[in-house]
Amino acid sequence: NRVLILAADQATGESVQQALSESGFHTALVWDGAQMVEFCRQHSPDGIVVDVDAADPALWTSVQAVRGLGSLANVSFFGLATDRNGANAKMATEAGFTCVVPRQDGPVTLIGVLLSAQGSGSLNSEAPASVETVTGRDPSLNRLRDMVGDMIVISGELEERLSEFGGEGPELFGYISSSGTGLRDKLDEIADFSLHDRDLRHDLRNMIGPITGFAELILMEPGLSDYSAERFRQLRKMAAEFVEILDHQKAEAAA
Repeated sequence: NRVLILAADQATGESVQQALSESGFHTALVWDGAQMVEFCRQHSPDGIVVDVDAADPALWTSVQAVRGLGSLANVSFFGLATDRNGANAKMATEAGFTCVVPRQDGPVTLIGVLLSAQGSGSLNSEAPASVETVTGRDPSLNRLRDMVGDMIVISGELEERLSEFGGEGPELFGYISSSGTGLRDKLDEIADFSLHDRDLRHDLRNMIGPITGFAELILMEPGLSDYSAERFRQLRKMAAEFVEILDHQKAEAAA
């Protein structure tokens, strides 16, 4: 599931984002109600975590604005607060938040609440998927498609952090992003059990190459945050697995 985080400060935002990402959630981070609304106009998160400690009156208007965006009418909001009995926590409850989690419990309780909501189906089920994956009968091809879908999601999260990537970083990142969408389109056209074809594997290797190479270059940038660095390492790891699957298909074809 995809979770949007509205944080009051960078430290809180990045710590919550990292914890949720490590638990398998796809995440994005914004800093105020206006950014939350703008994000939701372009994307459809399955749940929204709001740091209510620094909430101002405009936040509750923004919450209602998000719920007015068609498929997000039933999106679940989860609060994070130092004092669950404080004024802002009470406002969150009145605004229809699913629950307010004590900040002092750390991200463990929040993750538990989100996983429970995911299991019960109470995270927004009407939101369209951000990346649709074609599924066939070929497990190897399906795995490649799933990985590329994950790469596209990660690229979308990283796009909000272009300022960290150095002078040439945005251009290099553009190649990563376009390679992901190009691979998705290519894989969607491929028939099941066709990866034994040498020319096809050659084309796929050439298309995955920029993701590995440019991710490594951006990882050398001194201004890269820990979160972004981990995301680029994930891209690099998935690209390596992508090549391993192609190598396995090559071995099968030669057998």
